[in-house]
Amino acid sequence: MRQSQSSLSMRVFTRGTRIAWISLAILTVLLEVIPIPAMSPIPFYGYCAGKAILFLLVGYGAPLAFWRFNALNRGIVLAAFSACFVETLQGLLRHGHSFHWYELGVKLFLILFGFACALNARYDRRISFGPFRIRLVGEHT
Repeated sequence: MRQSQSSLSMRVFTRGTRIAWISLAILTVLLEVIPIPAMSPIPFYGYCAGKAILFLLVGYGAPLAFWRFNALNRGIVLAAFSACFVETLQGLLRHGHSFHWYELGVKLFLILFGFACALNARYDRRISFGPFRIRLVGEHT
């Protein structure tokens, strides 16, 4: 069985990847603390699913943006800090949100799961999702 080589590649640990990660993290925090208007169930569940994907991407992007995030223990610290920051901020601002332990646990899990998947991608030096493949290129890969 012959595997085709992907011509797609992505430079990691660059200024651009760090700016993209920081922007994604800011967007995620803003979506968590800005109140949303009342909406019907289908759009609301889509909104919640979108936020869950953002938390996964925050975890996934960190090891690709910062080369020092190269171990799972650092991922645990990042996930714990990020999830606690968002939940605490919600509790302090109280714009229709409040602190919930179960939300903290879900956010912690999503960020850590994304981080672990990205560590695997770093080890393989490629992002793989079904037939979709991107080769990772960088100074520390």
